[in-house]
Amino acid sequence: MQDQDGIRAVRSFWNTEACGTQLISNYEDDRDFFEQYRTLRYQVEWHIPDLVASTSPRDKAVLEIGCGNGADGVLFAKNGANYTGVDLTEAAVDATSKHFAILGLNGKFQIEDAESLSFDDERFDVVYSYGVLHHTPNPGAALSEVHRVLKRNGKAIVMLYHKHSFNYYARILGYMRLRVLGEIISRVGRWKSDKLRTGRTELTGMRGNSNSNTWLIHYENFLSQGWSYLRAENFVHHCTDGPECPYAFCYTKSDARKLFASFREVKTQVAHFPLRKLAVGKLLPFWLEKLLASWMGWYLIVTATK
Repeated sequence: MQDQDGIRAVRSFWNTEACGTQLISNYEDDRDFFEQYRTLRYQVEWHIPDLVASTSPRDKAVLEIGCGNGADGVLFAKNGANYTGVDLTEAAVDATSKHFAILGLNGKFQIEDAESLSFDDERFDVVYSYGVLHHTPNPGAALSEVHRVLKRNGKAIVMLYHKHSFNYYARILGYMRLRVLGEIISRVGRWKSDKLRTGRTELTGMRGNSNSNTWLIHYENFLSQGWSYLRAENFVHHCTDGPECPYAFCYTKSDARKLFASFREVKTQVAHFPLRKLAVGKLLPFWLEKLLASWMGWYLIVTATK
């Protein structure tokens, strides 16, 4: 049975704005925004264009689950795909539709729940979902839908968060958890009174972890959930895309193979260790970033054939 409360929580969080919008703050118009967004995305995630091209999408029916701001959809369309982009939120579907219109590209866009797609069986040659399915309450149900709508010999390309990564162990379970623990300890003696006067009922819509209020929201999460909030299996959900994010599952390569057990061929690769986002990283050779990304990167990319 589908977790409707969970689906509503996911929709509410991601519908505040299309994924990645917060990364571009200064722009002249929509065209400039999308151009800046594409440039930034592929500077940091330089592996995506090759990933899209590897599907040889020309004249193929491609479904993207979780279309965000439409950047990867534009890549597919420019490579000749018959593109359909879906998302749980109006914000993403509207953004992708606008992105395509500005560039004069063709595509279909509609609101869909990844765990219960409306498409017929064996409808698509390629199903692409980059950093999306780990945010649904039941990723296994979503993968069953991916398998169902793929044609025989069709290919699924799915990016999931990688558990055996530097980001998971050092940044999330190390630095971020200690930072939140410090926030909690600094307010010892005030927990009861703080709990009575906080209790937000609306999302702030905060994305990422750079805002100074991030730690206050983590503290409020602790007040409502108790010490169990800091358990690895709970805490990680709130440390990837913002403290209000309801779900963000992480997978090892072994976990991923089990998740994709219904597919006849499954390959995995690890990516994303963005050294060049750091000032010191710009001084280091690109080969070092590629090496670290393939070893302890945050993204686990699964390519599976039906």
